[in-house]
Amino acid sequence: MYLAIGFVEMFLATARMSLIAKNKTVAASGIVFIENMVYFAILYTILNTMQHNWPVFVAYSMGGSLGTFVNLRKGV
Repeated sequence: MYLAIGFVEMFLATARMSLIAKNKTVAASGIVFIENMVYFAILYTILNTMQHNWPVFVAYSMGGSLGTFVNLRKGV
């Protein structure tokens, strides 16, 4: 689950940067809102229920790197 969430978060971050580069400010702002909601939900969950759970941290980080990789490969 955390791998997928990390993937989605970094996919959105990469898409946001691409939209900013294309000067699509409204779309980029919408993605930032979604990114922040995802980020704070994950942060809250990890800090309150998953302390010292390294597999969760690793899975989330792997998902983040995979999301960036896939988004850059598809050429947003």
